Amino acid sequence: MSFDCISCGACCAYSETWPAFIGDGDAAGIPDELIDFEHGRMLCHGKRCAALVGELGRRASCSVYANRPLVCREFQSGSEDCISVRRSFNLPVA
Repeated sequence: MSFDCISCGACCAYSETWPAFIGDGDAAGIPDELIDFEHGRMLCHGKRCAALVGELGRRASCSVYANRPLVCREFQSGSEDCISVRRSFNLPVA
């Protein structure tokens, strides 16, 4: 099955501690109002990343996609983690 990240967004809404910045410069280009400086990660509203816009499972996107943190860039659509997160939101996995 091919997973469409634009119609999902679940990976950006399952943890208030993720995405964390990895190394110097990982937050470059991200507006200050979207950064949790105290914890070195993206600001979250509950478990949802502040940069996530739209509705999970319908149409979601990242407002800082071009400058998203490395951990977001490395998250793989269709991976075991992806499937686990999709299941937590009752989104299709097969």
